[in-house]
Amino acid sequence: MWNKTLAQCARVYPTGVLTLIDDAGFPFSVRCEASFDDTTETITLHELPANLAGYQSKACMLFHRHKADFSDQHELMIKGELTWEGKEAYIHPDGWLTGTGNSVDDRMPVSGSLLDRIRFMRTGRRRAGEYLQKRGGEPWPPRPWAKMLAYLEKDDKT
Repeated sequence: MWNKTLAQCARVYPTGVLTLIDDAGFPFSVRCEASFDDTTETITLHELPANLAGYQSKACMLFHRHKADFSDQHELMIKGELTWEGKEAYIHPDGWLTGTGNSVDDRMPVSGSLLDRIRFMRTGRRRAGEYLQKRGGEPWPPRPWAKMLAYLEKDDKT
């Protein structure tokens, strides 16, 4: 599934983080450059480590950027399969996801006006309430902080 509008947004990013699944089922990530082809609906990956040559896996590319003061935030993730044709690596997208679920823009609402930020906070609060309702109104389970801290302080020799 190709999204020309979000592909255009992704072209702004100089690099992204490619995450793959290793043979044991664990994720690992590498930073790389990507180019987008609207005609073939593929993403070509550039400058991958040599040990990934021929590696095939489920894949996702995460793109994120903002200004030095953390304003003007943008976020986009593309899911798909990593495949190879000769020495070229490609992702064939099967999903596009922005931080807001928007299918036409990767701008985060905290990057907009004060009204955009207020809407974002209200939406988050409402969605959190909906989530808790689905859980029967139960709060998050308590964390065993004392046990976790004791583990961290435990002598490695015992």
